[in-house]
Amino acid sequence: MASHTRILLSLLFLSLSPLLTCCDKDPVHLHFYVHLLPNRTEVLVAKSDIPVPGSFYNFGSIVVLDNLITEGPENTSYPLGKTQGVMSVMNSLTVVWAANIVFTSGQYNGSSLAILGPDDITQPIRELAIVGGSGYFRMAQGYITIKTYSVNLNNGDAEIEVDLYAYLAKY
Repeated sequence: MASHTRILLSLLFLSLSPLLTCCDKDPVHLHFYVHLLPNRTEVLVAKSDIPVPGSFYNFGSIVVLDNLITEGPENTSYPLGKTQGVMSVMNSLTVVWAANIVFTSGQYNGSSLAILGPDDITQPIRELAIVGGSGYFRMAQGYITIKTYSVNLNNGDAEIEVDLYAYLAKY
C-alpha cells in the first residue's frame, strides 16, 4: 500500500513540475511613463479627515485610477495604454496599488498585467509585483520598478517612470 502511495505522489509531482518552473527564462522588459492627474484621471471615491503631511490625499482615501501610459514623459508622447484600478492611501507617504496595466496599442494591444503592492513615494525607486495578466501576458509573473519623474506640488500632477519585467507562463 505504501509503495502505491509513493508511486502516486511521484506521478503527481511529475505532472505538476512544469508548473513549478512557470516562466520563460528571459522577461519581457518594457519602459514607459504613467501620468497621474488628480481630479482628471484619478477620482477620490472615499475620504477620511486624517491628513497625511506632504500628501495630496488623506489617510484612508481610496482613489480610482484611469491614468494614461505613454512611451515618453510628455503626455503628448505615443499612447501605449492605461493604468486602471484603485490605490489606497496609508498613514504615511505610501499608497497601495491594485491595478491593471491595460495595453491599447502596439504589440501588446488588448493584453493586460495585474499589479499589486505598496508604493512608498519617499523612496527613489519602488517595486510592485506583477501578479497575473491576460492576452499575451496570461498568467505572467514579475515586477515593476517605479521612479518619480516629475511632480507638481500645487495640483498633485505627477509622471512616474516605469520599468516592467514580466515573466511569461510556459504552456
